[in-house]
Amino acid sequence: MTPPVPPGAALAELLPPDVGLATGPGLRHEAAVPVWYGVVWGRLGRGDLAWAQWDRVTVPSLASWIAAERGRVLRELGLHGAAEALEWPALLRADDPVDEAMLRVSLTADAVGFLDAPRARRRLVAAEEAVAAAPDGPRAARQRLRLAWVRVEVAYLDAVVPPTVGLPRWDPVAAAPALPPDHAWGSRFHTAKGLLFGGVVRGDVRLLDAAAAMAPPVLRWGVELARADRGQPGALAAARRAWAAMVAPPGVEVAVAATPTARRLAGVGALQDGERQRF
Repeated sequence: MTPPVPPGAALAELLPPDVGLATGPGLRHEAAVPVWYGVVWGRLGRGDLAWAQWDRVTVPSLASWIAAERGRVLRELGLHGAAEALEWPALLRADDPVDEAMLRVSLTADAVGFLDAPRARRRLVAAEEAVAAAPDGPRAARQRLRLAWVRVEVAYLDAVVPPTVGLPRWDPVAAAPALPPDHAWGSRFHTAKGLLFGGVVRGDVRLLDAAAAMAPPVLRWGVELARADRGQPGALAAARRAWAAMVAPPGVEVAVAATPTARRLAGVGALQDGERQRF
């Protein structure tokens, strides 16, 4: 049975602006439509439907991209080891420079998830080089956004002041967030995640509130946890509701339930000293 297509409103909000499913721009390959459907289902917190879409695609040139997307879903659920197990082989066979950059950024985030600071620093250097070498364009712009986020995570792991380069800030004149130029090529997901990191790094609840207002389901629990950590009323309950609505990919449900985040949001555990909530 063919898996369902994401709702039209979700496609409009969660596909990058350079991707046109009907007309072809940004697809990379005529067989890539299910890949994008899977990306959107992943943003909607439906790992099961994302997997069902990606399982349909057998084009070798898209394999590294799909592995990176699967790894992202697993990592967002706290399964860094499972993500890394997909990403390393995908990196070795990647023949597209932006795919390579994407995977190197992802592997850096995996090292942060393992709380392995030396490995994270080494991988960050390789990720920065790969992103800088990628041909400029919308796809590279999105990897620069991701690189800004992972730089923050590595800095926190090293217990140093995180950089603010590439992160949104609050514009007091406009009374609204100011987004770096690369956000022009991101989706609603990228904007919300940038606001989340900007709010955390700058300690600005206004940015976190803006993130909460537009976060897609996959990101909502992380935004609400960040707001809860800053004493926002009702945020922890909202984070628990958002987490409960997430649907894991097939076969990893038990592993997800055992993660620190799952235990915290189920009310049976808390993050350990020195362990930061990851987004």
